[in-house]
Amino acid sequence: MAQEFSLSREAFLHLAAEAGLDVSSPHMDELFPYVEAQLAGLRSLHDIDVTGAEPDMAFQPAPEGRDGK
Repeated sequence: MAQEFSLSREAFLHLAAEAGLDVSSPHMDELFPYVEAQLAGLRSLHDIDVTGAEPDMAFQPAPEGRDGK
């Protein structure tokens, strides 16, 4: 199982500031629980065993000359 990760309010505010958000805004009080809930939802992805699974599709750039240049 993956290591448990908890986002502290201080870490959240630091990341928000790094992203250019105004951390003095009262909206940060609304945003923090939302971000926590989203992270909790993403944690369930760690439990999915994808050993041996192949991707459904993969990006392959167009060969040179096919874009009209």
